[in-house]
Amino acid sequence: MKPYLILGVLAPVLSTSCGGGSGGGSTPTAGLTEEVVVSGLSFPTALRFTPTGDIIFTEKSTGNVRKISGGVLAPTPIFSASVDSSGERGLLGLAIDPNYATNQFVYVFYTKSGGTENTVVRFTDSPSGPDTTVIVPSLPAASNHDGGRLEFGPDGKLYVTLGDVGDPANSQSDSTPAGKVLRFNSDGTIPSDNPIAGNPMYSKGHRNCFGLAIDPNSGQVFVSENGPNCDDEVNRVQAGENYGWRPSQPCGDTDPAYEAPLVRFSAINAPTGLAIGTGSFANSLLMGSFNDGSLRQIRLNGFPSGSLNRVDTVYSTGGEPVIDVTMGPDGNPYVATSSRILRLVRN
Repeated sequence: MKPYLILGVLAPVLSTSCGGGSGGGSTPTAGLTEEVVVSGLSFPTALRFTPTGDIIFTEKSTGNVRKISGGVLAPTPIFSASVDSSGERGLLGLAIDPNYATNQFVYVFYTKSGGTENTVVRFTDSPSGPDTTVIVPSLPAASNHDGGRLEFGPDGKLYVTLGDVGDPANSQSDSTPAGKVLRFNSDGTIPSDNPIAGNPMYSKGHRNCFGLAIDPNSGQVFVSENGPNCDDEVNRVQAGENYGWRPSQPCGDTDPAYEAPLVRFSAINAPTGLAIGTGSFANSLLMGSFNDGSLRQIRLNGFPSGSLNRVDTVYSTGGEPVIDVTMGPDGNPYVATSSRILRLVRN
């Protein structure tokens, strides 16, 4: 079992889900300067850099995957999906293939029209067209708790978060992918070294993970996780472990039968995107929050297996939700809010 720390937040709670939210003037913490990369967007849910320094990002409701090259937003999407975007459904996740420089593969997670099925699709970022391939079909979907984050580990495997799709019992069942962190080969087949043979489950007992980050050196997996009216968390995920979400889970649960979180927050902030810090943010995680529009730095005593040191709020939008965060090749964090992509630069 790992120790956890109860943390308070200063901002008021706006919502306990990842839907809606208000805009507002940004209020960067001293030491950070905010630069607007692009504005006027339709709820960007995930952003990632290509090896050439371009930014690719997804929009929840439009189903569009868009690209910024040389600071300029291309007028035409590089891929479009027909999505059901009601509630927490929509175009939710994005990953860049480790071999993108040679194959131009991009992976997305979205809820198909009709709203009962999530899918992971691969397309080619090419002027000749997207050349779409379904990688993971027929994942369950619901109006809430669809997860939807994608990330490649240094093992070349594709990790996928899927929430409990509105039923806490799913998280404890090995017979459904809901409430899990899933692990696939890049073609959608199941790795032979998964915890259960023939099962995509990597870990279970998750309510709804809107953030996923993997250390490129050790392969350590981290997720941010939304609680109900308590227990927003960050978990350090180990293969085959159970992180405790279940119908009877009490607030502040410390049952030793389940893995304890790395961080547990004492007030709801609705964690979103998660990134491995680099440069001046090394040895830490960066976590976005929907409710208070903040970016938090989670510092560890040694990375990635060290104990928790402290958590600092390093940036706040002043009300506009932070949906995702990624580290740029320039060593600065880039965040997606409900309408903008921002670059945060150390002074």
